[in-house]
Amino acid sequence: MAGPGFAVIDFETTGLFAGGHDRVIEIAVVHVDAEGTVEGRWETLVNPQRDLGPQRIHQIRASDVVDAPTFTQIAAHLIELLAGRVLVVVPTEVVDAV
Repeated sequence: MAGPGFAVIDFETTGLFAGGHDRVIEIAVVHVDAEGTVEGRWETLVNPQRDLGPQRIHQIRASDVVDAPTFTQIAAHLIELLAGRVLVVVPTEVVDAV
């Protein structure tokens, strides 16, 4: 999925404060070309190595992430997916409606 275009990214997290103890628990990347055609999709759960916070918000359970890779394990691949693309982050209400 590498190349020019856009990388639309969505995260689920344990909370809102990355500078504290909150961590990523799910990441999705969609590659879109300049005309809006979807070229590829990638997603993964991420083991935050801590409790998941308010599960009623993201609907992800501890049993879902116990065997998932850690962020350190997927970071290099994520960087490859974003390389050379314009990063697009969509507001949560738009992503959830899709």
